[in-house]
Amino acid sequence: MRKSVCVIGAGPSGLVAIKELLDEGHSVTCFEHSSELGGVFRAGVGADEAGAYDSTMLTISNYMMTFSSFPPPAGQDRRYWSAGEYRQYLLDFAERFGLEPAIRYRTDVLSVSRNDSGGYTVEVAPADDPESRIAHQFDAVVISTGTHRVPNYIDLPGQEEFAGEIVHSAHYRNADRFRGKRVLCVGIGETAADVVNEIAQVAASCTLSVRRYQPIVERYPGDRPFTNDAYTSHLLHSVPLAAAGPIMHLGMKRRRTRGKTAAARAVAAWNANTPDFFHHFLTKNDAFVHRIVDGTLTVNASGIQRLGKDYVVFKDGRRETVDTVMLNTGYTEDFSILKDVDVTDVRRLYKHMIHPELGAGVVFIGWARPAAGGVPACSEMQSRYFALLCSGKRRLPDRVRLQGLIERQAAYENEVFHGNPGLRTLVHYNHYMIDFAKVIGCSPWRPALLLDPRLALRLWCGSQTPHVYRLSGPHSDRRTARRTVMSLPPAFTTSQTVLTTAVGVVSRALIALGLMKADPVY
Repeated sequence: MRKSVCVIGAGPSGLVAIKELLDEGHSVTCFEHSSELGGVFRAGVGADEAGAYDSTMLTISNYMMTFSSFPPPAGQDRRYWSAGEYRQYLLDFAERFGLEPAIRYRTDVLSVSRNDSGGYTVEVAPADDPESRIAHQFDAVVISTGTHRVPNYIDLPGQEEFAGEIVHSAHYRNADRFRGKRVLCVGIGETAADVVNEIAQVAASCTLSVRRYQPIVERYPGDRPFTNDAYTSHLLHSVPLAAAGPIMHLGMKRRRTRGKTAAARAVAAWNANTPDFFHHFLTKNDAFVHRIVDGTLTVNASGIQRLGKDYVVFKDGRRETVDTVMLNTGYTEDFSILKDVDVTDVRRLYKHMIHPELGAGVVFIGWARPAAGGVPACSEMQSRYFALLCSGKRRLPDRVRLQGLIERQAAYENEVFHGNPGLRTLVHYNHYMIDFAKVIGCSPWRPALLLDPRLALRLWCGSQTPHVYRLSGPHSDRRTARRTVMSLPPAFTTSQTVLTTAVGVVSRALIALGLMKADPVY
């Protein structure tokens, strides 16, 4: 079957959706608000738009941020790309697969609604002429406008009295405007880690207010030459959470005093405040910790009681003079362009993408954010599945079973990520990818692996990059995928592999005997 499909947004998720749909022979039209592709990574981001800041370095490696169909150049070391390098990758990706002819730039989508023929009407208008509305008809629609679009401005008690400036990190580009200021930073995450780090180096004073000690993963854990996502292996995934959590906590307690550097000891001290390490989003950026170490950043975890004209009072009674507030408070979701259903929680969607009432008619791609691993990898799996659904090569479960799967997977995510109940996009990378691979038919674990033991070992203890899911299945490229997988040395040593495997086996034996809590079922 050949369908006409609308893709809304030409960021990373939209681009991979276009590519996978074209691979299946569908007709694709993508509407993009800006004049270039790339989403928040594009070069021409306006001052009032959410976008990458000047010094942005990705928090996952080049091999985890790339799509399985287009890995980094052969031989490139595993490292963190800058925003500019990733922008160039997206441009190269679009050129390699001929995506740009499908994109209509400077076009806003105003609404998406069902039409009488069983398809969907997409109303658009030129960004420069919003009154010139045009209605297009499509068989299906992909919404891939991204999660970093509408800044979440929280209300702080007493902010109406505050005489200073309140800004959001969505509009942060560099620290120049904060030089010599007395800054209060609210909230910590991966972007915030860099923003707070840079502000603290130029501000007269900088205080970070957090509600909880969000777990931190160093860019290079243990000062070893492996990026943090090198540990997203089946090996580590084999250890149940009931064992992994206490082991991690004991390790952090040890590193508080025995860490090789002051920063490593500070990270361990921070993480020691979070006993349920694996039940949160993992902040894969430790930049701001260096400012705690050198004394230019003060942390208060008691919460904000109120703002005054030129000060903040914390709930522990402490008072600080401030003239600027930086909100690192994330983003809100806005699905108002969709007129037929009300989407308020992406965990009420199958795989964070399919609403039971819409089926494969309208899907959301880009709202699966892994605690460890990358959004592009998850978006690629969503796109591959959707393209196969459009072609009739895969079928959705019936309505009753689909609802049951949604309930079960939402229950799993609610329990596992109870540390961040408001972060509804959060998924478990390993579970999400492995389960999707079964649905698509691209799992690398096949009988043929018996004839390739070196690859099997690398799949077990090496990083679970997106490329392992291009070894087999629809549109596979085994030669390129195998070369990419084998080029990445595993982060685990032989002794660590043996020990971790033993921990996994013993833990599961204890679970079988009822002596240890089993992980919830995904």
